[in-house]
Amino acid sequence: METQKPKRAKRDPEGRRRAIIEAAAEVIAREGTRKLTHRRVAQQAGVPLGSTTHYFATIDGLRRAALEELARLIEQDYDAMFRTVDENGGDAAAYAKELNAYLADAEQIGIDTAFYSTAASDPALRELARHSIALAIRRSLPYVDEPRAKALAMLMDGAMLETCLLGEPVDPDAVNLAVKAIFATKPDPGDIR
Repeated sequence: METQKPKRAKRDPEGRRRAIIEAAAEVIAREGTRKLTHRRVAQQAGVPLGSTTHYFATIDGLRRAALEELARLIEQDYDAMFRTVDENGGDAAAYAKELNAYLADAEQIGIDTAFYSTAASDPALRELARHSIALAIRRSLPYVDEPRAKALAMLMDGAMLETCLLGEPVDPDAVNLAVKAIFATKPDPGDIR
């Protein structure tokens, strides 16, 4: 009679690599690229230290993969937000509703605020933050012109920071009023360059 060997769990190298990248992105978003270490990422991902160095021999390779992941997540978040704005008519009310929903997500606000505040002193993140701001402006262009798209991006960033500092979403009525005012403002033809 043969004894059966216990079945080994299937290995998932791509899943483990993905978990490492996501953990590294989270470390960077919260603490900056200078705090990124293989050890910290392994701990965050819940994997052995050897796994991080197996998939990413250098910290620079891990940093690059994590920054690419952050850029992908930012773009994905904007895609979802503006898809919903489109589905709801693409007007000031739809825009304000999505902005208020974003501001009500305390976890996302915490991550985004940590990301932007860290970007102020971390050149690698600063470039990614600039890309994020430019993306927010570009995604607003179907609804408003460029000066008003920039105003909406500033409103979004300011409301995010205030929400984080107050520990609660800013007044939704104030957000509605600000978005409505930006949408309603007609640009001065002399100001357009």
